[in-house]
Amino acid sequence: MEELQNNYPHVLTFNEIKKAAETIEDGIIHTPLCEAKMTKFMDYNVYLKCENLQYTGSCAERGIRNALIGYGNDIAGHGVIVPSHGNMALAAAYHGVSLGIPVTVVLPENTPPSHAQRCSELGADVVLVGDTLQDSTFYAKKVLRDSHQLLITSDDPYVMAGLGTVGVEIITQLPETDAVIVPVASGALLAGVLIACKKLKCSCLVYGAECSKAPKMMKALQSGGPVNVATFPSLADGLSAAVAGPNAFATIKGRLDRMLVVDEMYISRALISMLECERLVADGAGVCAIAAVMQGLVPELRGKRAVCVVSGGNIDSGRLARTIQRGLGANGRLMRFAVALPDNRSGLEQLAKIIAEESTVLKSLVTEQMWVHSDVATTWANVVVETVNDENAVKFKDRLRDIFPSARFAITDIDEKHKVGVR
Repeated sequence: MEELQNNYPHVLTFNEIKKAAETIEDGIIHTPLCEAKMTKFMDYNVYLKCENLQYTGSCAERGIRNALIGYGNDIAGHGVIVPSHGNMALAAAYHGVSLGIPVTVVLPENTPPSHAQRCSELGADVVLVGDTLQDSTFYAKKVLRDSHQLLITSDDPYVMAGLGTVGVEIITQLPETDAVIVPVASGALLAGVLIACKKLKCSCLVYGAECSKAPKMMKALQSGGPVNVATFPSLADGLSAAVAGPNAFATIKGRLDRMLVVDEMYISRALISMLECERLVADGAGVCAIAAVMQGLVPELRGKRAVCVVSGGNIDSGRLARTIQRGLGANGRLMRFAVALPDNRSGLEQLAKIIAEESTVLKSLVTEQMWVHSDVATTWANVVVETVNDENAVKFKDRLRDIFPSARFAITDIDEKHKVGVR
């Protein structure tokens, strides 16, 4: 079986995906494909393929299970070692136990403790190494010499084939699909979905979507081959691979309809929309396809049936809380401003009255007197309020400026050209 790993680059075929679908049939959840509720307010007919509803919260289960079964007796004794940001590690831990295969997962040291703990609880040996996925992968390759384990990465042919079953299900569940948008880490999910969708419906458009903080697939397509890119901390850390997988790139090259690079601000907005409109929890990587639509990167899909793959929902509580705050700020629903007030009780009373009357919610208020260079009867209040929506935010801002002309606002404005159309 190791010839599959050594034969680079491996171009995925539909027969491999078809075989994977049969192999993993009884071991994964056939996730729902549903029309997004947010479609009611957009010019797009968006559908969601909810891979965040897999047992361990991501589509990685499909690829990992197919690989563990595919390698069979080659790994029964020594097991496998899996470097990961989290999703593949959780999937390997879960399916390794169910198949009786020893699993070691290697995670970056900055991995949320809850992810590492859950991998351990599921039965995997957990190693924390380095700052990035590349560090974890380098360590895993180094220890292979002594452990005789098999290294499994997302670019493994078996993993790509398993991930391709997402595409099979999409076309089976919604034969009228016009386009599919897929989040891109190293490209394995995109490669699998691309081959499956193009085979089952040749007119179906397939787009990849990646975060602007790690545009490895866009750079690879521009350069004609995988190249290393700098990565930075991101809300979509599951997409923070530094280089496109060789097998994934070879499969995608010349077949992909478009590659989309998404601004992180829209990822935070998409996550808020998932929570409030869809009542679904997804991680930053999982909502990247939806963010691409919200950013207005696919105007040609207006009025067409576009399926956004929600690839995962593994986000720890602390990161979720921070992401919600970032998303509210990006939506303009958290408004920060400073205002000069009379240094007496009537000043704060008047401000509080405006906040209450405009149906905004006070989140933070800090007064500053020591560093004020105006008259001694004035104090500056640094305030954060939460608004209901854009209309409420504009109304509140205008009212405050009428009464306090010196008010200074610091909010994130969304370019009109990037706003999605609203019916």
